[in-house]
Amino acid sequence: MKLTAETVMAGYAALFDPLTRAAHRACLEHAIVTQPDRWPTLRDCFAFAKLYGVEMAPFAAFFGYIGWALGKRTIWVDAVRGEASTWEARQLMTDEQAQAFGFHCAFSDIIAHDQRW
Repeated sequence: MKLTAETVMAGYAALFDPLTRAAHRACLEHAIVTQPDRWPTLRDCFAFAKLYGVEMAPFAAFFGYIGWALGKRTIWVDAVRGEASTWEARQLMTDEQAQAFGFHCAFSDIIAHDQRW
């Protein structure tokens, strides 16, 4: 099966509740007008997750930020743009983080493919 924007968006609607999708869109829109690279920061993710009342870790994974507990601390890495190896982060992510990060990766691949053509 060829991955298309339509199939990815159908999965988005099926996997993520309306509130999470609204928070995702709002965070993206905010970043477009406030960030030089037009991409949400981890701080933006914290703010929008709190504002919309959605779980932080899966929400941040929409934007490539993966967090996991290490003792009493939470370690965050940028699994897309970070300089450090992200292998460990990908092994430690929750199922919810994997769904959100998988959506990010799938949609990014479609956009990259469309830009090449």
